[in-house]
Amino acid sequence: MTCGQRMRSEFRLKSFGLTHNDRHVFTRTPWLSNRNQLPFVLYRAAVCVYQVIAFSIIHGVLILLPQEILWIHLTEWCYVLLTLHILLSATLCFIDYYKSRSQREATSDENLSSDVVMATGSTISPTTTGGGTIQTSVDQDSAQNLQIPWQYKLCWVLHNVAFAAGILITILFWGLVGGADNSAQDRDILIHIMNAVTIVIDVMVSGLPCRLLHFVYPLIFGAVYLLFTVIYWAAGGIGKDELPYIYSPLDYGGNPVLAAIVAVLAVVVAMPLCHCVVFALALTRESLANLLKRRSSRDSQNVEVTAL
Repeated sequence: MTCGQRMRSEFRLKSFGLTHNDRHVFTRTPWLSNRNQLPFVLYRAAVCVYQVIAFSIIHGVLILLPQEILWIHLTEWCYVLLTLHILLSATLCFIDYYKSRSQREATSDENLSSDVVMATGSTISPTTTGGGTIQTSVDQDSAQNLQIPWQYKLCWVLHNVAFAAGILITILFWGLVGGADNSAQDRDILIHIMNAVTIVIDVMVSGLPCRLLHFVYPLIFGAVYLLFTVIYWAAGGIGKDELPYIYSPLDYGGNPVLAAIVAVLAVVVAMPLCHCVVFALALTRESLANLLKRRSSRDSQNVEVTAL
């Protein structure tokens, strides 16, 4: 598929949905062969451990704040979603690796049995049930892969929302809010820099697909959060230092015009643009991985020709 064909496929109505013909792309990396995914499993485990530790450290620092103040920030919402995505991705990866390894061992046992049959000249009749021969597990797996289970869809939605929103809060924090506070600089580095580093690395290493029209999911998430800020303000909620807003650009009482402009731009413009950044990274990963596979294929063909 050329780049033009790929882009045209992105603007089909079905691209809004969460359907995919291969669920293995959610649990494997395109940089390794399907039989050598152990390094990727170890990567998933390392990122999962790091994220859990970072989440514990961050909320250990913030434990002195009242809970209603802690969970009103967009940063907290996004970091929770990112942590859930990483935990779910690691779980699915471990399950897929265990199942694929078990299937390879079963296949090896079947091949060994076939070799014994050929050597002894014996035959084994296929098992039948109700007068019909049981279909092979390969056909069943192919049929199952036509529709991805709900947990894969949930992982995909979390990927779309957490990655686009994570990049957005990093940009907003350093460009709009004003950067790190000296009293919590280590925490700000973890939650506003390392989160973006984790996102970029994960997009480039994993095989998770990214569709351009999936910007609707982070957009909906942004709209829900802004609706929450309006309700929180209207109900008399206060932010840090007992100020009548969560973020100064969203001061609905003091500067409603600016707050409305920032809210609209953040949801309608900034969030989709950040999703486009994630999409561009995923497209770059796919192009580089395909290029590497073509080169490896040409090299193997040249080796075979030379051997002949």
